Amino acid sequence: MGYTKNIGHNLFTQILKIVFGMLTGILVARALGPAGQGYIAYLILIFTLLGNFGHLGITSAVAFYQKKSGFDRVAIYSSNVNTLALMTLATAGIIVLLRSYGLLLANYSWFMIVGGLVLMVSYLFIGHHQAWLTGDEKIILNNQIGLVSFFLKSGTILLLWLWGVLTVNSFFLITVVSLLLWFILIQIKLKESYLARISTRILKAEFAYGGVAWASTLFAFLHYRADQIMIKQYLGSADLGVYTIAVTIAELLFLLPLSINTALTGRLYNLAEGDSGRTLLASTTRICMAICLALCLIAIPGSFLIPYVYGKPYAAGTQIMLLLIPGVLFACIPKIVSPWFFSSGRPKVHLRITLGCLLINIILNFFFIPLWQNLGAALASTISYVCYGLYYLAMLKYGEGFSLKELLLPGMGDLALWKRIRKQ
Repeated sequence: MGYTKNIGHNLFTQILKIVFGMLTGILVARALGPAGQGYIAYLILIFTLLGNFGHLGITSAVAFYQKKSGFDRVAIYSSNVNTLALMTLATAGIIVLLRSYGLLLANYSWFMIVGGLVLMVSYLFIGHHQAWLTGDEKIILNNQIGLVSFFLKSGTILLLWLWGVLTVNSFFLITVVSLLLWFILIQIKLKESYLARISTRILKAEFAYGGVAWASTLFAFLHYRADQIMIKQYLGSADLGVYTIAVTIAELLFLLPLSINTALTGRLYNLAEGDSGRTLLASTTRICMAICLALCLIAIPGSFLIPYVYGKPYAAGTQIMLLLIPGVLFACIPKIVSPWFFSSGRPKVHLRITLGCLLINIILNFFFIPLWQNLGAALASTISYVCYGLYYLAMLKYGEGFSLKELLLPGMGDLALWKRIRKQ
C-alpha cells in the first residue's frame, strides 16, 4: 500500500475522530460535570494503562520480529497471543484480589471493575493486532475497523444524551462495549493462522528487544498522564475533570503526528533495498510540523471558547490549554520521528529521554501543583514536553547528521507530496 495513501487515509480518519469526538466529548462533559468527568476519566486511565502496557514488551517487538527476523510468522503470532492470554489472567486475578481487600480502586463498584477488566483485555489484544497490521502496512484496514467502533460509541452517546440517560455508568458501559467490539472485529479481520503453543526462543528474543521499547513507551505514556494521576491525589475529581477537558482538546494536535507515525513505521520496515529512509523522514517531519504550527495558531483563540462550549464549570480549562499548547507542539516531534530509531533497532534512544522527561514532569508537578493547582500541572507538562522535543531535534542533528533546516523548513517539493496526500 502506498505511503501517501496510508497517510491520507490516516488524516481522513483522524479528522472524522476530531469532529465527532469533539461533539460527543462536549455532550459527555456537560452531562457528567467536572466531578463525574474526573471520576470516570481516572478509572479509564488506570485500565488503559494496564491494557496498553500489560504485554511487558511483546507488542513493542511485533513489527521488528515480524519483518526483520528469521522466525516463522505463525510461530510468532501464536506465541504472542497465547502469552498475552496468560498475562491477562494473571493481571485480572491480581486486580480482583486487591479490590477485594480494598487496596485498589475501592471507590469504584464491581460493575466498573469488571468493565475495566474488559477494557484492559481489549486494549491488550487490539494493541498487538494493530502492531501486526502496521508491520504489514495494512493501515487502511486498521483504520476502518477502528472507525466502526468509534462511530458506534459516538452514535450511542448522542442517543443516550437525547434520551436524558447519559450518566457515568451508561457512558462507561458504551465505552467498554465499543472497545470490545473493536477487539472482536480486528481479531476476525487479522486472519492469521494459530497454533496452541508458545516458543520460548521467540519470547526471549522479543522481550530482549521489546522490553526496552516497552519501557520507553510506558515512560512516554506516564509522561503525558502523570500530571492527571497527581491532580487526582492532590486536588480531587472535579479539578481533574476540568484538567482532562483542556488536555483532551490540546492533544487533538497529536492526531496528525499519530497519523504519520503508523504510516511512517510501516514504510520504514518495508523500505526498498538501498533506501535509507532519510529523505522520507525529513520531508515527513517538515510537512507535519508546519501543519502542527498552523493548528496551534488556530487553537490559541479557540481555547477561549471552552466555557461557552463545555459550560462555565470548565472555564479554568482556557488557561490550562493556553499553557499546554506550546509544549504539545514540541511533543509532536518525538511522535513523528521516533519510528526512525525503533525501525533501526535502537529503542534505547527513546528510553533515555522518556525516562528523563517523566522524572522532570513528576518533580515539577510535586512542587507546582501545591503552588498553582491545575495551572502548575500544565506548566510542568509544557516544560517537560519542550525538553522532549528539543532532545529529539538534537539527536537527529548531532547523532544522525540532519540539519534543522532539513527537518523544519518546508520547501516547494514538500507541497507536491502534500498534494498527493490530499488526493488519496
